[in-house]
Amino acid sequence: MPKAKRNTPSIVEVLKQDHEYVRKASRRFEKMNREDRPALRALVTEVCGALEAHLKLEEEVFFPAVRKVLRDDELMHEAEIHHDFAKMLIRRLKRMKAADAAYAPTFTVLCEYIMQHAKDEEAEIFPKAMARKQGGTA
Repeated sequence: MPKAKRNTPSIVEVLKQDHEYVRKASRRFEKMNREDRPALRALVTEVCGALEAHLKLEEEVFFPAVRKVLRDDELMHEAEIHHDFAKMLIRRLKRMKAADAAYAPTFTVLCEYIMQHAKDEEAEIFPKAMARKQGGTA
């Protein structure tokens, strides 16, 4: 009997979609009027919430599974440290007011950091994890 086509995206596909969401949100942020504090706060709050969910998914589901198959502690420790820094920036943004002089720059750094982390994951962790899942060697 042929396999039914899978309608549910893989965790890697979901994580890549999250990465793309941050890229698009960052571009929206770059075009925003920095004087429109409510819109600025709304976007930052939305992105920070999405990032918190993304980080939790990686830390509680993806990273433990990848750690078992890759056995690359250094790579996984680096990813966890990246998460710690991102969470610190999110906490900082939550404490700040949109009118604070450092608010927009802090969000810019968070987005840049997440986009670099996403690039690293997509280039290193995801291919290795997928190769292992498919029975290849990493």
